[in-house]
Amino acid sequence: MLNVGTIQVASNRWIGTAIDADDSRLVACTTPASSTQAAKADVLESVRRFGWPADQVTFQATDNVTSAAHRLWELFQGRGTPFKLEEISIVRWTRARVEVSRQLLQVPKGRAISYGNLARRAGSSPRGVGMVMATNPVPLAVPCHRVIHADGRLGKFGRTTAGTKVKAAILLAEGVPFTDEERIASSILVS
Repeated sequence: MLNVGTIQVASNRWIGTAIDADDSRLVACTTPASSTQAAKADVLESVRRFGWPADQVTFQATDNVTSAAHRLWELFQGRGTPFKLEEISIVRWTRARVEVSRQLLQVPKGRAISYGNLARRAGSSPRGVGMVMATNPVPLAVPCHRVIHADGRLGKFGRTTAGTKVKAAILLAEGVPFTDEERIASSILVS
């Protein structure tokens, strides 16, 4: 069973979260949305994409759902305690998704990694890393915003180029220096 809820984290921002009712691990979440309906739709899309049956989803804002949403909001603002892989449900993940995520979680706040370097670390390909990042069910918890092009360009976020502004905002909040609006300083890239 999954407990799903949307929590208002600021005057005009909501975060949707899905928590595994059995072990209280994060299954899916959203970045801050402009309405509770948008947050709910985004988190349900992610849950469905990973094959959770509708009859296993309950809508209730439990303490764990609320706690996870507020923790994600802190991460969105460049603060807070990062998630560990053990706090995330990986039950329906591929081996490649687990390894890419494990390696990405080692990239500290204020730094970024290229698709190619993350692929090398995880034993994958840059395209494979891109697919894992584009379908990340737990953005912010697994910080896909820290994966960029080797030349410093940000690339997409949330499967859209419109998400690039969100990606930039998160990186700025984490203290990442930019050379211009679309490129980060290469000095912060980890290999």
